[in-house]
Amino acid sequence: MMNKKKLCIIIVIAIIVTGLAVTFAVLSKSGKHKGNVNAESTVNNEKQTGSVTEAAKEDAGEQVQTSVTMQFKQSNSWEGNGRFYAQYDLVIDNKESVKISDWTFKLNTISGTTLEQSWNCTVDTSDSQWSVMPVEFNKIIESQAQMNSVGFIISSASKEELTKYTLDFKLESGVEIVLANDGKAYKAGEEIADSSEESTISQEDTKQSDENTAQPGGNDSGNDSGNSADTGAGIVTTVPTGKLQVSGTKLTDESGNIIQLRGVSTHGISWFPDYVNYDAFATLRDDWGANVVRIAIYPEEYNGYLSGGNKDSLKQIIDNGVNYATELGMYVIIDWHVLNYAPSRHTQEACDFFEEMASKYSGHDNVIYEICNEPVGADWNSDIKPYAETVIGTIRKYDDHALILVGTNTWSQDVDSVVGNTLDDGNVMYVAHFYAGTHKENIRNKISTALNAGVPVFISECSICDASGNGGIDYASASEWLDFMNSNQLSFIAWSLSNKAETSALISSGCSVKSGWSDGDLSDTGRWFKSAISGR
Repeated sequence: MMNKKKLCIIIVIAIIVTGLAVTFAVLSKSGKHKGNVNAESTVNNEKQTGSVTEAAKEDAGEQVQTSVTMQFKQSNSWEGNGRFYAQYDLVIDNKESVKISDWTFKLNTISGTTLEQSWNCTVDTSDSQWSVMPVEFNKIIESQAQMNSVGFIISSASKEELTKYTLDFKLESGVEIVLANDGKAYKAGEEIADSSEESTISQEDTKQSDENTAQPGGNDSGNDSGNSADTGAGIVTTVPTGKLQVSGTKLTDESGNIIQLRGVSTHGISWFPDYVNYDAFATLRDDWGANVVRIAIYPEEYNGYLSGGNKDSLKQIIDNGVNYATELGMYVIIDWHVLNYAPSRHTQEACDFFEEMASKYSGHDNVIYEICNEPVGADWNSDIKPYAETVIGTIRKYDDHALILVGTNTWSQDVDSVVGNTLDDGNVMYVAHFYAGTHKENIRNKISTALNAGVPVFISECSICDASGNGGIDYASASEWLDFMNSNQLSFIAWSLSNKAETSALISSGCSVKSGWSDGDLSDTGRWFKSAISGR
């Protein structure tokens, strides 16, 4: 029989063993749900501390939803002088219910990248991350509007494309948003991961976006005023038609929308008549985005209208050009190309010419009359203005609404000379010309003086070389001029649609093709203006 002492020891041991077993079971059971317990504990703690995790996330910049999208792509590339050149275009589409502003496009570049030119923007290249910023007319993008006129050209030693970028912008509410290149949006403050992945936008999406982008000129045909589209800045850049009207210093359409005409001028049709053809005009409209063509007829020069040229043939070329432009929904300028002399030398001849033109085309809303190209040795008050009053009076007998362009002193550089002494006609604009290699801030100041005084200005001829029409291209000055024209909504016409062996010719001197030009058929000047006119 077991004594009492042994029995007590056994009972104690049993109690200990049982306690250990229970403890082990409890610990095992708890271990299975350790994660859930911790998660629950964390949630409870966050509730108690006002959601510390979410607060910290917002401070860093949380992901948000936005209806703003961007498209950034390389639209052209070529090689030259041992470097690779590429053109990039930026489209911002604001589908928000409010306008956006203060946008900045930030782009990671490749070492050794150089900015060659830009349009409708300013570019800070002081760092490897460039900042592309708007100019005055496109810094605000209205609700349901698209900004599609910004772009630039770069050069580098590498063919590598630029694929890393963000778009910073501010909603009307004041909320600042960063849109990454993968389409994700964050409140400002988030450090966006530097990803080498390409945008998640599919090629099909990109294609669809291209099709929906309203580019200047578009692919619309016909003479329907409904094909005009607003960029969101109040400027119509697709092919506009219908009566044009000067309003203050701006050119407007029948609906009061501000119009910026962009196009090219022929050279003298006595020498380069073949470029006045339907397919050439269609190429300018569809590929270049041009909405106007200027037809230059020289009065005095060799085989000019008053110097041995066949008047009937020259007028037929003009008539063909008017018909082509009308059919394609484009404007056309009939340019009496006075050059290097006082226009009053041929006042009567000019009246006879424009009487015939106005009587024939008075029913055309798309015809513009330029009565004096580049007078020299002629004072505005004593010569040009009296001449203009006489010729305009002749036109108005037949056409009381057509837009009329009047050249100014010193090869149309002194547009400020008309301040305080403008013509008594409500649908006249005063002409300024520039060649970027020669004319710089001094001429822009004259134009600004005129604009500030309420004088409407039209750039009916320009190029990016020197004033001779030859010499090297001044890309920096050209870019400044383009920014100036776009920011002031100035219409501009590029000189000249020809393959003449000079820098200002838009077609390469070795190219005999008269329409459907590839970029390889164009001169360096031609490629620059194609980009400037199209906004691409």
